[in-house]
Amino acid sequence: MKELLKEYKVISTIKVQWGDMDAMQHVNNVVYVKWGETARIDYFFALGLFSPEKKQIKFAPILGFQSIKYIVPVIYPDTIHIGTKMEEIKTDRIILKSFYYSENMGKLVAIKTQEIIPFDYKSQMKIPVPKELIIEINNLEGL
Repeated sequence: MKELLKEYKVISTIKVQWGDMDAMQHVNNVVYVKWGETARIDYFFALGLFSPEKKQIKFAPILGFQSIKYIVPVIYPDTIHIGTKMEEIKTDRIILKSFYYSENMGKLVAIKTQEIIPFDYKSQMKIPVPKELIIEINNLEGL
C-alpha cells in the first residue's frame, strides 16, 4: 500500500462501515462522495486554510463540480486510503484529484475529480485563485 500512496502529500484513511453497503452488497455510490469530501477537507487542512493561526480566511473554497469514476466495487470490511493532489490550477478554480485505494484488494477502486472555486462571501462572487493559495499548494505539492 505504501508504494501505491507514495506520490501523494495528503492521504486520508477511511474504514468502510457495514452501513456503507447497499442492497447490491457493495459500498453505495453516494458514500464515495462523502469520502471525497473528507479527503478534500484534509487537503485544505494540509494547506493550512483552517488552521487556528489563520483566524479568518479571505475566501471560501466552494465545491463547484465533482465526478467519480468507479473502477471496482468495495465491500465491507475494508479500509480505503485516499491520496489527494492538485491536478491543475486555472484562473478561477483548482482541480483536485482523489485516488481511492482498497487495502484489502491492494489496488485503485475509484477516482474523484473536484473543482474548487474561491468564493468571496462579502461580495457574494467567485474570485480568481489567490496567489498566496497557489504558493501554498506549490509548497505542499513540492512544485
